[in-house]
Amino acid sequence: MATLAQTTVEQWLFRKTDATDLVAPTDQIFMLILWVSVFSFILLMSLMIYFVVVYRRRPGVAIERSSSHNTPLEIAWTVLPTIVLVVMFFDGFWVYIQQAIAPGDAIQMNLTAKKWAWGIEYPKGTVSTEATNEAVMAADSKGRTPFTYPIYYMPANTAVKLKMNSQDVMHSFYIPDFRIKFDVMPNRYTSIWFKANEPSGGKTLPVTHPSLPGVEFEDHWVFCAEYCGEQHSEMAAIIRVVPAAAYDRWAAANVMDMAGDPITIGSKLYMAKGCNACHSVDGGKNVGPSWKDLYGEEQEFADGTKVIADDNYLRESILVPAAKIVKGYPNQMPSYQGQLSDKELSSIIAYIQSLSAHAPAPAAAPADGQPTDGQPTEGKPADPAATPAAPAAAPAK
Repeated sequence: MATLAQTTVEQWLFRKTDATDLVAPTDQIFMLILWVSVFSFILLMSLMIYFVVVYRRRPGVAIERSSSHNTPLEIAWTVLPTIVLVVMFFDGFWVYIQQAIAPGDAIQMNLTAKKWAWGIEYPKGTVSTEATNEAVMAADSKGRTPFTYPIYYMPANTAVKLKMNSQDVMHSFYIPDFRIKFDVMPNRYTSIWFKANEPSGGKTLPVTHPSLPGVEFEDHWVFCAEYCGEQHSEMAAIIRVVPAAAYDRWAAANVMDMAGDPITIGSKLYMAKGCNACHSVDGGKNVGPSWKDLYGEEQEFADGTKVIADDNYLRESILVPAAKIVKGYPNQMPSYQGQLSDKELSSIIAYIQSLSAHAPAPAAAPADGQPTDGQPTEGKPADPAATPAAPAAAPAK
């Protein structure tokens, strides 16, 4: 009966799972403390009610003198609870040490927390640009855009250590299915680790979709367990566990190519750096202004001044966001000073520019029969021996 009750409580109230090997011992410690607490509460309350009824004062009956002490009873109620507490302490301490100290061969990734998003930096330049394929929450009463959350791939049967830091206030990294939670603080590093078991394909979220055909995977929610402001409840992400071989293929295919097209790089950084948490690209209102048609548009600030959003304005807004606060938005964006290279910064600006109808048109190649200086050739073909070849494209004049 006790086993059935414990199984029911674990399954329905505490989301019993076998996502990692440390889930079972963590749940056992929790259930031990729970049942000891339940037993102690029932025992003490029962004794209290019994003593109140049996030893209540009755009219005409003299009050009995209380005994000064009872040595066997005092030893019993001191030693027996102490033994139980010592067992709970050492069991809990052992599990804590297992969770706190990562194996020496663990893959290290950097996790950054900020209001209100999680960002994970993979080794060797790999970035995750995937997100939920549909809005997890509808637009709220303030007209903010629906929320989508990033998806971070993790290899199964491989120890992963997260070195964590916050860019603003204190957060708490929490994966319920892994039974791990640890504070993420500004101006210092903390760490946490996990080793996910092989996915069985039985736990997929309805707002996600497989991006590796034929590969089994399991999705696990990430939450912030420390209140951090207005959108604390929406600060979430998804850990997707896939077989180690599939992870290696995914990581190799998602290495950031910094020699590629700046707009493509900027679109990847939009997800990788967590910009999507506060800025939409479809015109929807969020914590920060939408990037849709932002470039070249007039921005009005809280002090009444106005400026056109050009390259210099965007650069300043990314590196020193508190310098100019757009009217109607809070001063909550963290600075990216020192976190972006010049290439990454210019790529993000190029991506923002590509989303705007106010941006200048891209340069076009000269028409056939027209030289690069714009003078007609009067129908005569150019002599390749006397005239240098025209470039494939020339900037618009």
